[in-house]
Amino acid sequence: MNSHRSWRSSMLLLLAMTGAVGAAEVTFFSFSDIHYGADGGGKRAPITQSGMVPVINALPGTAYPPAIGGEVGVPRGIVMQGDLINDGAVEAKYPTQWAHYIADFGVNGEGRCKFPVFEGLGNHDANDNLYVFERIKERNLTRKELKYIGNLSPNGYHYSWDWDGVHFVNVNLFPGNVWEGEADAYGRGHHPQFARDFLVSDLKEKVGDSGRPVFVVQHFRPIDENWWTYSAADKFHKVIQDYNIVAIMVGHQGGGVNNLWRGYHWISSNGELIVCRIKDDTFSAVARSATAWGNPMLKRIFYSWADSGLPAVVNNGDWATKIAATGATLSAKLVYEAAGPTEIALYWGTTDGGDKKDAWSHSLNLGVRKVGEVCSAEVAGLKPWTNYFYRAAASNAKGVVWAGASIPFDTAGVLPDGWQTCQIGYEQRPGGGANFADGVFTVRGSGRDIAEGGEPLDHCQFAHRGLDGDGEIRARIATAEVKTREPKIGVMMREKLEGGSRNVAVLLVPRIGVRLSARAEEGWGSASKANAAFKTAPCWVKLVRSAHTFTGFVSQDGERWDAVGGPVTVEMGPKVFVGLAVTSGSRDESRMHTSTFDGVQVLESGTK
Repeated sequence: MNSHRSWRSSMLLLLAMTGAVGAAEVTFFSFSDIHYGADGGGKRAPITQSGMVPVINALPGTAYPPAIGGEVGVPRGIVMQGDLINDGAVEAKYPTQWAHYIADFGVNGEGRCKFPVFEGLGNHDANDNLYVFERIKERNLTRKELKYIGNLSPNGYHYSWDWDGVHFVNVNLFPGNVWEGEADAYGRGHHPQFARDFLVSDLKEKVGDSGRPVFVVQHFRPIDENWWTYSAADKFHKVIQDYNIVAIMVGHQGGGVNNLWRGYHWISSNGELIVCRIKDDTFSAVARSATAWGNPMLKRIFYSWADSGLPAVVNNGDWATKIAATGATLSAKLVYEAAGPTEIALYWGTTDGGDKKDAWSHSLNLGVRKVGEVCSAEVAGLKPWTNYFYRAAASNAKGVVWAGASIPFDTAGVLPDGWQTCQIGYEQRPGGGANFADGVFTVRGSGRDIAEGGEPLDHCQFAHRGLDGDGEIRARIATAEVKTREPKIGVMMREKLEGGSRNVAVLLVPRIGVRLSARAEEGWGSASKANAAFKTAPCWVKLVRSAHTFTGFVSQDGERWDAVGGPVTVEMGPKVFVGLAVTSGSRDESRMHTSTFDGVQVLESGTK
């Protein structure tokens, strides 16, 4: 009988006999980003075996660093957060690379590694044909048969398991649902395959309101907003705020064992072996090379809300909603109380006051609230076009406790009569909008792109008004932030406010030039023409409509105009939306870009 399985069965029997929860010592290893097949761009032989496997096999019985104490136990398993192979998108390579991976890391110690393995998908494993996903799915069935995992997503990719009262959830690439607006910085192979839906249902069913400790296993780091979007990370945050998250186990890029994101601990292995131990009320994690230990991290944990010693547990509920120029609705949720009654209060201001009441400029007591209840209040007197923070707190006879992190939100701007602003396509990062003051429009937006080749949707912030019939819009792009490879800023006319609408735009693409882009049919890809003479702001842009003919222009001074390519023909109805557009551009779409426009004029036919 496999020694690991025998040891595990004995431990489970002991727990059943004693009724202990969280009393046993749990050891597991974290190891990701091996990249089987990587050859350094042809500069060395491809990786066919991991040199760390002998280290992993020999670690049990090794003395920990003094800060942790004791010896490394037999690991319950090796948690592997993706990038198992290097070329998941190359058909000629990925079958061989996968064969090398499973030769090292079997499901149940049948490979060179002698311990069970719990792997997930990374971006290097990804492919539109889901080759590695399907192989993981096959191995998940084996894990289920061995009773190593207790819950499997309907599509067979994501899964969860328990080690002595501690819950683990593997969501593979990242805890998202769809590609559009959540992972569209790169190719469609990064589709997360409804991992967040599984996370929601799994935590509700397997953890509930118990406060049991939870580890989330994923490839991308929570800070990798250029790989999965800020909006997707917000959705994830809203899911996990009801639970006792010990750590988010990740790979992809570096960071080590001691990192915080919005109050949550995250640990990155990224080619490094991390040895983790849960013992009594302490979780420890420390990197291990072939010969030496890194700097350890230790944190206190608990096995239920009642065991936590906290007076209550509160979070920020539904966050800030109904955000207007001078007001917003702020909310909170009481998750647990050690003793009632418990009062909830909201704190907000233009600086983050953290967990110090006196550091916040405004507060509102919502009174006594029930566990599980989301409560909210409308707050007024906010300043337009301003960044705010807010945070909920709970208090009772046992003490005061705060939500794990403050939530930022931006009030809406003020625009001239007849003007509005909206997000076209998917919102990759909240907080976009537009404002008008002292003759200057400021537009702040994120998004994958405008007029990106064969993609059928635009993604941008669009400050707009109506235009009936022929006419033009002209504006000086006064300033243009450049935080990504291809932000796009300019003037646009579009038939509808949906992402796939027919449209024409004159766009400054810093470092590249000014482009005239057009989508001739709804849901089709776009085509563009360029004038490379203008690559930076300030510059003037103009778009003229005559029936179905649209012509773009660019100018240094707003007087002498050069054409951008030639006229384009797009059949739109007589009434269109005309205005100012800003997007982050391809990749890095979560990075908000702000541009200013002055000299903005919308001229209907026959006016000057």
